Amino acid sequence: MFHNVAQLLKEGIGATRQVEISGDLLDIDENNAGPTHVEGKATLLRTETGILVTAQVRVKLIQICRRCLEPTLHEVEFEVEEEFVPSIDIRTGLRLPIADKDSPELIIDEHHILDLTEVLRQHVVIHGVGFGLCRPDCKGLCPTCGHNLNLGPCQCVTGKLDPRLAVLGKLLGSREEDTI
Repeated sequence: MFHNVAQLLKEGIGATRQVEISGDLLDIDENNAGPTHVEGKATLLRTETGILVTAQVRVKLIQICRRCLEPTLHEVEFEVEEEFVPSIDIRTGLRLPIADKDSPELIIDEHHILDLTEVLRQHVVIHGVGFGLCRPDCKGLCPTCGHNLNLGPCQCVTGKLDPRLAVLGKLLGSREEDTI
């Protein structure tokens, strides 16, 4: 996910390039240690101070189902908008001052290579934190024994209705010997 932007840096403000994003990311989280494939499209726009990258990105992540705790594969889509600044003046070859506010991953290196890898990894970490469902009708886990109910019923022995709920059970038409 490296892009040589030397020619774009030589052009005037407002010049653009369309590039494809395709590559692998590592160390996203404990479920996605890598390699995790990422793909998308990006627009590189020459600005007064550097290059603005606007991208639409897709990645498939292993996430844990919020009901049954089984790993499941989910496609995550997100947008990226970051401005990268050059470290070397394209015309003179002199080193440019880097401001304290400029993050190291947003610096275009001395060979005019713009590296999207770390920026994409950070965005995947942020956008991939959701807990999806393995399927819409996931039955979850038994609250008593923890058995995955998608695999069939558990062998729990159900008890009598909680005596504190007996009055509510009568209102709903339940008998006291009904189980929970």
